[in-house]
Amino acid sequence: MKGTSFYEEQMGMAFDSIPCGLCIYQIVDGQILPRFRNPAFYEILGYSDTHRSDAGQGLDLDRVHPEDAGPLKEKLSMLVRDKGKIQHTFRLFHDRENEYRWIRLEGSTRQLEHGETMLYGAFSDVSSQVRLEKELAGANAKMEDIINAIPGGVAIYRVSDIFETVYFSDGVPELSGYTVEEYRKLVKGNAADMTYSEDTAMVVSRAMEVIRQKGVDDFEFRKQHRDGHIVWVRVQVKWIGEDRGRPLLHCVFHNISDLKETQMEMNHLINSIPGGIALFQKEEGAYKAAFLSDGVITLSGYTRGEYEAMIQRDALDMVYEADRRRVRAAVDSAMENGLALDVFYRIRHKDGRLVWIHMNGRRMGPLTGLSRLYIVITGMSAQTRLFQTIANEMADSIYVIDKENYDLLYVNENQVLFTDSKNCVGQKCYTALHGQDGPCGFCTLKKAHAADGQEHEMQVYGSDRFYMTRFKESDWNGIPAYIKYVRDVTQEVKTRREKERLEEYFQTVIKNLPGGIAVVRAEKDGSMIPEYMSDGFAALTSMSLEKAWEIYCQDAMSGVHPDDRERVMEETSAFIGHGVNNLEMVYRLIRGDGSYVWVKNTLSMLCSEGGEKRFYAVYHDVTKEREAREQLRSQYKERLMQHYGTTDPNVIIMGHCNISQNRIIEISDHTDSHLLETFGYEREAFFTGIAGLVTDESERRAFLDIYLNAPSLKAFRENDTEKILRCFIKLPKEKNGRYVQFKVNLVDEPDTGDITGILTVTDITEQVISDRILHQLSVTSYDFVIDLNLEQDTYTVLTCNEDSHRLPSRSGQHSLHVEYMLGQVIVPKDREQFANSLNPDEIRRRLKDEGAYTFSYSIMDENRDIRTKNMTVSEVDLRLGRVCLVRTDITDPVREQQGFLNIMAYTFDLVGIINVYTGRMTMHTRQTVLENLPPYVADDYYSAAERFVGQYDPEDRDGSSSRFCLEHILQTLTQKPGGYDFVFPYRGDDGIRYKQINVLWGDENHRTVCLVRADVTDMLAEERRRKDALEEALAIAREASQAKSDFLSTMSHDIRTPMNAIMGMTALARAHLDEPERVSDCLGKISVSSSHLLSLINDILDMSKIEQSKLSLNHMKISMSGLLEKLSAIMEPQAQAAGLKLTIQGRGIEHGYYYGDSLRMNQILINLLSNAVKFTPEGGSVELLAEEITPIRPQGYARYRFTVRDTGIGMGKEFLAHMFEPFTRNTERVEGTGLGLSITRGLVKLMDGTISVESRIHEGTTFKVELECEYADCGDGETGHPDPGHGGNAADQVFAGRRFLIAEDNDINAEILCELLKMRGAMSDVADDGAMALKMYRDAAPGTYDAVLMDIRMPEMNGYEAARAIRGMKREDAGRIPIIAMTANAFAEDVQDALDAGMDAHVAKPIDMEILKTALSQTLKGIV
Repeated sequence: MKGTSFYEEQMGMAFDSIPCGLCIYQIVDGQILPRFRNPAFYEILGYSDTHRSDAGQGLDLDRVHPEDAGPLKEKLSMLVRDKGKIQHTFRLFHDRENEYRWIRLEGSTRQLEHGETMLYGAFSDVSSQVRLEKELAGANAKMEDIINAIPGGVAIYRVSDIFETVYFSDGVPELSGYTVEEYRKLVKGNAADMTYSEDTAMVVSRAMEVIRQKGVDDFEFRKQHRDGHIVWVRVQVKWIGEDRGRPLLHCVFHNISDLKETQMEMNHLINSIPGGIALFQKEEGAYKAAFLSDGVITLSGYTRGEYEAMIQRDALDMVYEADRRRVRAAVDSAMENGLALDVFYRIRHKDGRLVWIHMNGRRMGPLTGLSRLYIVITGMSAQTRLFQTIANEMADSIYVIDKENYDLLYVNENQVLFTDSKNCVGQKCYTALHGQDGPCGFCTLKKAHAADGQEHEMQVYGSDRFYMTRFKESDWNGIPAYIKYVRDVTQEVKTRREKERLEEYFQTVIKNLPGGIAVVRAEKDGSMIPEYMSDGFAALTSMSLEKAWEIYCQDAMSGVHPDDRERVMEETSAFIGHGVNNLEMVYRLIRGDGSYVWVKNTLSMLCSEGGEKRFYAVYHDVTKEREAREQLRSQYKERLMQHYGTTDPNVIIMGHCNISQNRIIEISDHTDSHLLETFGYEREAFFTGIAGLVTDESERRAFLDIYLNAPSLKAFRENDTEKILRCFIKLPKEKNGRYVQFKVNLVDEPDTGDITGILTVTDITEQVISDRILHQLSVTSYDFVIDLNLEQDTYTVLTCNEDSHRLPSRSGQHSLHVEYMLGQVIVPKDREQFANSLNPDEIRRRLKDEGAYTFSYSIMDENRDIRTKNMTVSEVDLRLGRVCLVRTDITDPVREQQGFLNIMAYTFDLVGIINVYTGRMTMHTRQTVLENLPPYVADDYYSAAERFVGQYDPEDRDGSSSRFCLEHILQTLTQKPGGYDFVFPYRGDDGIRYKQINVLWGDENHRTVCLVRADVTDMLAEERRRKDALEEALAIAREASQAKSDFLSTMSHDIRTPMNAIMGMTALARAHLDEPERVSDCLGKISVSSSHLLSLINDILDMSKIEQSKLSLNHMKISMSGLLEKLSAIMEPQAQAAGLKLTIQGRGIEHGYYYGDSLRMNQILINLLSNAVKFTPEGGSVELLAEEITPIRPQGYARYRFTVRDTGIGMGKEFLAHMFEPFTRNTERVEGTGLGLSITRGLVKLMDGTISVESRIHEGTTFKVELECEYADCGDGETGHPDPGHGGNAADQVFAGRRFLIAEDNDINAEILCELLKMRGAMSDVADDGAMALKMYRDAAPGTYDAVLMDIRMPEMNGYEAARAIRGMKREDAGRIPIIAMTANAFAEDVQDALDAGMDAHVAKPIDMEILKTALSQTLKGIV
């Protein structure tokens, strides 16, 4: 372009594409001269071609609208003067559009280097924008007018704890009757207060829910008008954003008060109509309910929602199915013809019953596509209810049955004759009433009986009920039907049958009744006329019934014996006159042969309504009874005569008495005690007096409980007619008393029936004494038994053993016999004891204080031999002075006892025997026994015990003194009847010795206590030595147990970490089964963790290493990146579960491969990482950094530093000092076994590495582990086992095409192994145990199987036995087929046992296919 500079040319090229109009002006002497314009400039400013050529002279202001030219010039002048910026909108005439357009100018000035002032301007056509703004302003004004014209109004609220009014239209105040100014003042506070108080909470709650959901809600509420009345308002609340951080609600209000009032009036009108109103519209052949009033819904019992759901397809679906076709036809006819609809039908009520409905309506308007039926639906009318009530009150049951299909149309509610017949309307009558599948066989509707209303019997098969029925035809709401009346006559039939049965029974009873029966009518004149006589009455009197009627027809007393007639007449008249119910008489009636029979006549009165009196007379022949009673009377008298005629000299009292009348009849007293005069003739007082003679209280109570009137009468009723009691009595004139036997026999007096007691009292003193002495004989092996009478100083030998020594004479004087024994027989040392023990006063005292007692003494027999005797003195009855002496020979037992004492003398120091009652102690020492010396005897045990305790160790004297207290001994023996022992120190000549005292009862009656003392000093010393040895062994065992526990805790810590990864990745794989890549990743990580876990278990099984606390390190090639990936796979699930960020990375690794023990390095780092995760709170981080540092060893080694850093709880200085010791735990968070760090440090030392730690409380912990390893080439990755296959297809080469015999009893293990082999191209046969494996191998042809994979522990035959059996078979391949043990028994001895059994290799479970491949490769070399 000519006249343009290079600068303008470049600018023009740059700005040609800009859509706004650009212009560069130069200000020269106050003029604005154009220098550059882009094409858009001319387009926007509307230059025509003519004006475009003139536009280069200067800024063209002529086309500016006159109204805008002045302001534009003024602003340009200010721009030229002030050199600032300009922004101005003005109208400019557009030449091409021939109109003014709104143009906006934005520009600024700039001073160039050469001093020129340039104006850079941009022109934009904003006509559309200005026009829209004007339209918007107009629209806003119109909107304001529209809003203010809305009946109700619009408001905007800013919501915090109150509803702050941001804007409201004029209609809002009008809702409550206020002016705009008044309302503005009222809503300065909380706008919610302007609602009706009862609705405020609801309005606020709904508004808050809109804010929460940022949505919209419509609801109704009330406001209170200023004049007090209620205004109903419908509001739409909408969330429209926030202002100043608070939500804004836009509310549109509508006054619906008039609508509400209209609705209430309409509802009242509709609900006033009986039933309800419905509006049906037919659409596509179905009737839709355009409107349903509440009354329609109520008739069905359903809620509106349930009802509308049921008629969603068709409004007539609510009609009972059996009536639906008829109702639809009626509705269709009304719709098409415009006639009135009037139809009855049934619906199924919600409670299951069928209810009748009346539908009445008409089509409104002409028949068009939108024609509607207006319908009134009602239930049962008042008249119908009345009829139903009447029907329900009827005694009959009424059933209305469809004539065509047996449907029950109606059942009255009178009673349930058949199965649940009140709730069966709508069912088939035979199903509902009788549970049948088809019409009943006894149905009378369509058989012989016509519908004539005539009653006939209806028999129901299988029922014990009886019915009468009648029926007739009728039209039931347009349905042809039978109305059937059924009446239950079961009770009537049963009553009739029962009456007939009773009549038959009565006649049978009358005929077979022993005796006779008559019915007699008592006339007013006193005569008695029989009306009925039974055959039994005739038989009773030995005459025919006709003969009896001849005698008695005019007078019931005709046959009564003349001597009895007057009495019978008087008693019968009194019976009739007094009106008593029953009378019993005994008298004589004439027989047919003229003799008389004794009868007992029982009369029962019956009065009829007419006042006539009749009585039933029941006759019994009592002739034999009277004869039997006469015999009893004779026997009774004879028994009394025998009783009083007894000649027993020991009978001291006899007599008899009337117990029923409480009267003594006769007493014969041979005691000369005048008992009858003393105690009187009243029986109760007499026997009470006799009871006073009984000296023993318990015997006295027993006497009264047996012989007083009440217990005697009770005993007779219970047929206990002989009451005997033995007791001791003391008669008034007796000094000592005597033993007697009371015997009372109870009999009834024949005439009166009173109970008579026949009393016999017998003296049995001598018999009792003999019995008691003989009892002593029965329990004692005796020399003799003597009955000693202390009162008379005499004795009698009752029995004796003739072979005994020094027997007394058969009887004699006791004192003389004792004197003889003391002078001639008793050895000197026992004479004093013998004399005292048999002194009469001493006998009485000791028997009274101690009871029976025994003493021992020695005698010299006829052969001058010393024999030892026991004399037992026992009471027979001290009241009589009678004592029993029994002497027994105890020579042999004493000699045995002496031998026993000799044995005890060598075992114990001493034996003491204490008499519990006397306190006397006899003590045998070793010296007295061995030297045959008499024992030490102390009459007072307490003083002897004090002297004995004085020899104890002074330090324990008080305790020993209490243990030797007799009361303490007896109390302890009561608790421990089997005996007890205790040990105490004893000060002897050779120092302190320890003595053990055994305490036990000395006899069965617990009258003596035995104390046995033994020296246990040496035994205690031996026990103490054994105890020390046991304690030492226990400590060793505890250490071993603790070591085992430590070991198990360590393994638990190490095993759970990879197990957690396995379980976590398993869960993730299950959750993402549809993502193969994700599942594959999880399975890979599971495999890594499983390998680590298996390695740990293999080391666990090496028990020798654990016992020696030594582990050998493997030497394998390790990839650093692989190591870190494994750690990440194991630890990542733990970190995610704990809510931690885990970072594992390497830095500066020059040697990516090295030799070492991968398992132990994993174990070290997993321990540290697990602790970091465990002790880091949620939200923290854990980091592992692996880096290579300068090695210390010579060339060929690389040194790695592993840094584990966390942001956890940290550790204090005190804990840091002991953290590597076993079982040391951080007390701030006690968790784990405390072995992890100890194991980690041990492994680091085993690898010649170092471990260090830095930690601060609440800041975190950093562990650094440095290990130096021989680095490896970068060729192969990590290897843990040799690879004999040399390639990825080696497995296929080993397994492919081969067949294996698998012996495995676990189904899962067998399935896994078979599948693994199948994946590698191998085939397998499975045997459940060793015996089956042996059979399968024996039955297979040689060469069938390439190898046998044998489990060890199996039923029937284990793997060792099966292997030996295979090797022992006489076939070519039995000795060379590879047999590989595959078992969980993985100890070294298990491997050796497998080899000893003839197996070729051992592979531990779980099966590693690489290890199995290696074993097979080695064993198959000689076969392939």
